Amino acid sequence: MKIVLATFGSRGDVQPMLALSLALQSAGHNVRLAAPPEKGEWVRQLGCPFEPLGDNVTAFIDTMKDAHSIRWLVDSIRYLRKEFMSQFHLFPRIIHGADLVVGASLVGALSSVAESMGIPYRFVAFSPSMLPSSHHPSPFCKHQEFPEYYNRMTWRIGKMLNRISLTALVNGGRKKLGLQPVEDAWPNILGKRVMVASDRAVSSVPPDVEQVVTQTGYLHLDQPDQHFEALETFLNAGPPPIYAGFGSMPKKVQMDNVSIIVRAARSAGSRVVIAKFWEEPSTFSRSKDVFFINHYPHLKLFPRMAGVIHHGGAGTTAASAACGVPQIVVPHLLDQYYWGHQVHQSSLGPKPIWRHRITSRKLAGAIREVLSNDLMRQKAKRVSRMIDGHNSLDMAVREVLREVPKK
Repeated sequence: MKIVLATFGSRGDVQPMLALSLALQSAGHNVRLAAPPEKGEWVRQLGCPFEPLGDNVTAFIDTMKDAHSIRWLVDSIRYLRKEFMSQFHLFPRIIHGADLVVGASLVGALSSVAESMGIPYRFVAFSPSMLPSSHHPSPFCKHQEFPEYYNRMTWRIGKMLNRISLTALVNGGRKKLGLQPVEDAWPNILGKRVMVASDRAVSSVPPDVEQVVTQTGYLHLDQPDQHFEALETFLNAGPPPIYAGFGSMPKKVQMDNVSIIVRAARSAGSRVVIAKFWEEPSTFSRSKDVFFINHYPHLKLFPRMAGVIHHGGAGTTAASAACGVPQIVVPHLLDQYYWGHQVHQSSLGPKPIWRHRITSRKLAGAIREVLSNDLMRQKAKRVSRMIDGHNSLDMAVREVLREVPKK
């Protein structure tokens, strides 16, 4: 069977779809992954055929200086409108001849193009927060602890705003494809049956979600083992350190966080491993209690950490949970606020610290809590034993294929 998977976004949007692509490939299917062009070399290295989709997302993200400013929001909306319009032209060629297409993240045109070509379509959501519910607000809202009526209101407001933005854009593309307009684009993008690729041990799909949903667990990518001698030397030189990384956030934001992280770790008496995605040298590069690392697989690294500080991306949250380490979430935008709240509610970490409110004092307090709270550490270990990444992938393969007509 020929299957095309498509996703548009940062590495966190691509990696789980790559894991699913490789699992489908292992099951004997002819698979191709469409994703932002800068991910092509990485995808091909792991043995998956690749199709470039749209512009370089990483380059766009790195032009931003602040991930939670009004300017970021305006520029992002403008950028995504351009990409969605482009997708209506690109997808007919990309999915031509496919027996099934599977979308995730920011592929707003895929469901309509698949409909126009008569190809079965599935959508993968990496977070229950993408599904309208009274149990959580719209992803555009930061506050996660307000009453249910507030959550319902955020989704109603989002639907109204969608009519003049996303829905209008999608209907413009549908008209060119000869399709009838839709009242609300978001349910159309989600499709008739949504696959939620997140772990119940951290967050379950709420009971009032209207869509037909199957929750499989997160789709972890099994990457080759790496031996980094300098890392081994650092880890063996003392007790397990804290990890800190904000992978998909703008480089400027990540660089600004370094001094806060180092001061906080030192105040809490901890060493620290920092994910470094920028080229400029750091003033802490020669510090014996600080180690910088780039693109080291989380599933290999996190079990050796005392805790993980991250931005609350679905993938990093899932990897931390699978590795059994407490988490300190510093959300910057969108579903990161949801995951920060879920981590705290699940007793897997302290209360999240919003990025624009972070200080070294607050972060040091969170690190101390992670290092000293035995109940939190025990809960993290229990949750990790409840997560089976291989079973999640097997279930996901069965799920995406279930509604494909047998030939």
